This record gives sequence, C-alpha cells and structure tokens, in this order.
Amino acid sequence: MTRRLRQLASALVGAIILTALSASPALAGTATFNNPAGPAASAMDRVYHAALGVCITIFVLVGGWLLYTAIRFRERPGETRPEPPQVHGSTRLELGWTVVPVLILVGLAGYTFANINGSDNGVPAGAMVVHVRAQQYSFTYTYANGKQPATPAVLVVPAGRPVELVITSRDVQHDWWVPSLGPKIDAVPGRTNHTWFEASRPGTFTGQCAYFCGIGHSTMLITVRAVPAQRWASYYAGLR
Repeated sequence: MTRRLRQLASALVGAIILTALSASPALAGTATFNNPAGPAASAMDRVYHAALGVCITIFVLVGGWLLYTAIRFRERPGETRPEPPQVHGSTRLELGWTVVPVLILVGLAGYTFANINGSDNGVPAGAMVVHVRAQQYSFTYTYANGKQPATPAVLVVPAGRPVELVITSRDVQHDWWVPSLGPKIDAVPGRTNHTWFEASRPGTFTGQCAYFCGIGHSTMLITVRAVPAQRWASYYAGLR
C-alpha cells in the first residue's frame, strides 16, 4: 500500500511539473507585469507577487497538511482504529481561523495602498503632455505643440521622463493599456481622462485596446517607443 501511494504521489508531482512547463509557452504572450518598465508597472508587479506569494504559501500549508493527515492517519488493511475524539467546538480554533485571515487581508491591503498610491498621486512635475484620441480602430497621438509622431501608430517618448496622457474618444468607448508601463485608462466619448506613465529604460512596449469596441478590436494595437534624451530631441525637432 505504501509503495502504491508513493507511486501515486510521484505521478501527481510529475503531472503538475509537466503541466507547468507546457503552460509557460502558452502564457508567454498574455498581458502580465512580467517585465515592468516604469514606476507604475513596478508597483503593480510588487503587489501582484506579494498576493501570489501569500496565496501559494496558504495553498502549500493547507494542502500539505491535508495530504499528510490523509496518509499518516489512514486505516491500513487488517487494522481497526478507534474512533477519534469528537470535538464539537473550540474557541481558540474559531478565533484563529477568523483573526489570521483578517490580518492577512489587512496586511495585503496596506501593502497595496502603499505601492499604488505612490503611482497615482497626480502627474509629476515636468511631465510631457500627449493628447490621445481613440477611434475605431486606432489611436491618434498629438504632442503639446500640435506635432504628431512620424509614424502615426507609434508613440515615441523620451526614456526617464513622465508622460501625461490626455485621452478621449470620437466614437465608442476604448481603453488604452500598455502592461509594461502600467496605466490602463478609458477613452470615453464626450469626456477627457488623464493618466501618466514613465518608461524607465529605452525600448519598445506594446499593448492593445482593452475594451471591446467593435469588429476590428483585435487590430487596435498600441506601440510606445522610449528613446534616450538626445535621440528624442533630434526626433522631436524633425517633426512637423
């Protein structure tokens, strides 16, 4: 019996590992904060990993204890175990499984507010303003002085400088979201919304409209290219 249980446990562990390995390529292109490139995305990434760590810890402790008790105290063939003592109530246990989850939730809430508030306390001073107009099925960008990017679908910004987005829509509701940079903001007809982001390093970051807006929704892509300050100054000077 013990040998069978060991074989079963080994098969279960092998299946879990195989499932995790096979799922990695499928999840590689999903919208996650695996590679944060700005302060807002980094704050969200920290909160995500903190919550994930707490959930995994609870799962391992509870699942491991259940597995241990199921194996350790099982009734073996030819063995008769007496009925264990019946416990009808325990004030300590009830207080424990009430207070501990509350403390965990309070701790996660405090950690979340401490991180998210730092990225949502208004636009930093010296931010570059970019006006964003959403329409089916693209985004149009205009810099503060009326200039537009050389490639309409690519927003070019300087790395290391905050960028304020002033966004609206000309038809239906859309949503501007680049996961690596953090902000996710609605574009609503007749309303102007504001958010900001900062690319902490040069690179190209992609996203997509996150609100189903019609038959061409899947083609409404977002590309943000962050370049060094000197390259940005040259690029900006050459725009019409």
